[in-house]
Amino acid sequence: MKFAVTLASASIGVLCASSVAAAIDPLVIKGSKWFNSKTGDQFFFKGVAYQPRTGLKSDNPDPLADTTGCKRDVAVFKDLGINAIRVYEVDYTNSHDECMKLLEDAGIYVLLDMPSPKYSINRAEPYWDHDLMSHWQAKVDAFAEYPNLVAWIAGNEVANDVDTTPAAAFVKAAIRDMKAYLKTKKLSTPVGYADNDDPKIRMNLINYFNCGDDDTRADFYGINTYRWCGDKTDFKTSGYEDITKNMTDYTIPSLLTEYGCNLVRPRTFTEVKSLYGADMVSTFSGGIMYEYTEEDNEYGIVKVSVGDSKVEKNSDYDNFKKVLAAAKPQGVKMDSYKASGKDSTCPQSDSAWHVKSDVLPPTPSEARCECMMNSLGCTFKNSNLTTSEGKLIGEIIGNICGQTSCDGISVDTAKGVYGDFSACDSYQRAAWAVNKNYENQRGAVCSAGDVGTKIVDNPKQSDASKCLSEKDDNGVTGKPSGSGGSSSDKDDEENESDDDSTSGASAIAVQLSAVIAAAAMAFAF
Repeated sequence: MKFAVTLASASIGVLCASSVAAAIDPLVIKGSKWFNSKTGDQFFFKGVAYQPRTGLKSDNPDPLADTTGCKRDVAVFKDLGINAIRVYEVDYTNSHDECMKLLEDAGIYVLLDMPSPKYSINRAEPYWDHDLMSHWQAKVDAFAEYPNLVAWIAGNEVANDVDTTPAAAFVKAAIRDMKAYLKTKKLSTPVGYADNDDPKIRMNLINYFNCGDDDTRADFYGINTYRWCGDKTDFKTSGYEDITKNMTDYTIPSLLTEYGCNLVRPRTFTEVKSLYGADMVSTFSGGIMYEYTEEDNEYGIVKVSVGDSKVEKNSDYDNFKKVLAAAKPQGVKMDSYKASGKDSTCPQSDSAWHVKSDVLPPTPSEARCECMMNSLGCTFKNSNLTTSEGKLIGEIIGNICGQTSCDGISVDTAKGVYGDFSACDSYQRAAWAVNKNYENQRGAVCSAGDVGTKIVDNPKQSDASKCLSEKDDNGVTGKPSGSGGSSSDKDDEENESDDDSTSGASAIAVQLSAVIAAAAMAFAF
């Protein structure tokens, strides 16, 4: 497969260049496997999920900035025998030099999630805009120079049932855009996705994130699974056999990004033997046990407190250490390995998959959206809305988009329709709709109910369509990707009598109302 060759060769060149004095060897992807670029040996992740929460005194958890915790835990990691950790949340404004160096010197790689709870794709009301992308870019910038940052995860169980499958389109758009951003930084760190192993959508997700061209597909695929529970479960009865069959011909690497059912305790982790043995070793690249620290959900193998040097191990720790030490996966050498398998076929939109797989949401563009705002003859009086105003906007936009086409901001993932300004933020999209209503009334009324508005007599931009040539947030000039866009007045007249054209009005209203209200709560003062 072409992708395998190019990623492997590019990764070797880039990562070696950024880690001249690194204490850890760069990893590369070739086909469906990870390899050590220096030794040529196949690499298997023996990791734990690492997100200590007990004792937190901040809303911005960051275990990689807690130097006391890092010194405490790296020593334990060495004893445990792991080679990787998965971290879900960090604060990119902190310094991570000391912790990342401690991990590097211990031979431990880091898989880091791009989203955080405050800046993630909402599965119920998904969107991908400049604000989200800029925060993800900032996180990439903060970790770009660490040689043991081995992979990014762009979404964790975002689409987790049939109703939330539209969110998958926005995650894939984010993967596309963040891969492109990494290229602008001359980085080739892999970007992947982690699913929730839901039986109704798992195969659609598996195929979706590995279909299309190399610029849009995920670089690896993770599965969070908790099927194997206790000693009475085995490879077949747990469903691990089915998971393995699903990934046998996959053309990108797959790993268990979470595992470790806790319904039976103490946990004995008998699945580890299959994961690193003959049952799965030819298909999976190891996994990440959930999780290191004991929290309220009772999945941990140690008890610690943020900022404290004390560690208390439980029986799960000893059990996991024992099975991990016995796991000695036999892989292949990179030079002799020939990538095989077949590219996935994109799933078709149907009752269980609400995504037109060959069209993605547009790349966010701050410049395009600012230009659009400068074209409005009617807009909001204040640059930030209050929480109450944000809630009112939903009903107002629903009324507007119920009477006329809101195609410029509309989204229909099942049909692959994304308006030219659908990647603008919620405030900007709401302003677009208010102005649309103003234009339809031929300038008679500039109104958004009880939300303050103003007329702009001479907009800086005379034609919003000219904004489409503005560069996106990766510096690319041209019309936004995806279908849809602003229609002509004639189209609007036709759409007013077309029930299908306004069927998304309520959905637009609900999304804008929820997102604006959330933003207002975050920024109101």
